Amino acid sequence: MLLLNPSDPNQKLKKIDMSVIDVIQAPFQTFRCYFKQMAPLFWGVSILPYYLGWAFASNKIYPTYVARILLLPDPAPVQNMYLEMFVFLIGMIAIGPLLGGATILYNDFFDRSKDTHSRRKKHLPLLEGMLKPKSIYHLSIILFSLAFLFALFISLWFALFILICIILSIVYSSPPLRLKERAGLDLLTNAIASGIICTMAGWVIIRPILEFPVLWGIISFFGVGAIYVPTTIIDYEPDIKKGVTTIATYLGKRKAFYLGWSFVVLANCTIILMGLLHYIIPPKFLLFVWPISIAEILSYWYYLRKLNFEGGYYAILVFSLLVVFGTGLILFYNAGLLVIP
Repeated sequence: MLLLNPSDPNQKLKKIDMSVIDVIQAPFQTFRCYFKQMAPLFWGVSILPYYLGWAFASNKIYPTYVARILLLPDPAPVQNMYLEMFVFLIGMIAIGPLLGGATILYNDFFDRSKDTHSRRKKHLPLLEGMLKPKSIYHLSIILFSLAFLFALFISLWFALFILICIILSIVYSSPPLRLKERAGLDLLTNAIASGIICTMAGWVIIRPILEFPVLWGIISFFGVGAIYVPTTIIDYEPDIKKGVTTIATYLGKRKAFYLGWSFVVLANCTIILMGLLHYIIPPKFLLFVWPISIAEILSYWYYLRKLNFEGGYYAILVFSLLVVFGTGLILFYNAGLLVIP
């Protein structure tokens, strides 16, 4: 124990200095707590589909401004590159940090009494007492409102899709509906919101909604569903203890595993159908993607069949990486940057 000597001026000065440092650091520490609670990695669940919708609609990989700055090829340059970049970034902020962050905070507020048993969440600032429940609830409402406000700067269609996602986030987490505890509806809500609505949101920034590629929406639906199912298997034990009904606790881990795996198979079958119909990609493009499809199906089976935390984690990780790689090839072809001989 350190005892302060009142007669020692140097010790008094150190105490004053430490107090000043604490006051300066306090806002940064608070920000870090909220930022961690908002789970930035989760934002990719909405940002990636948004980006894919924008990329398919614009036939580009990146905005013209980025191409000019980084000296990259740009097969479809726009006249007003600053406006394009502004709209692209505003949309990403609205659907990522604002909508995604609000969704996490809102969900954590209603799950706080049950997340103490969750291996994924028990070390978050809220459960460690570093944040007050009411504060994350109020912040979630603010972020939801800002997401909708930002969306209005883009278009009414984009704002409508953001509003739909906000409504789905609320009924997913809060009573009386609380769709996350209704087996089947938990899966559908995630697959529809992230897989379809967020992709449409990116699309309507550039092109009319009636031109939206339906088959790609189906692929996104199955892809997000395949990622969601392992999360319910990961949380199976704590959900059973808490009496929470999810697709895994309702079907059982083994049947949930087969459901998730079937989603992977269906997503890849839809890609094959796209190629055969010359829909976005030509038939010969399938020669490039079939090894990736096989790798997705086999790796997902190999990891998730373990039916534990590690298996679910690696099933999500490996599947996501393969999806990013395969989708990247399709995007480069769609943008005219990958030539198929």
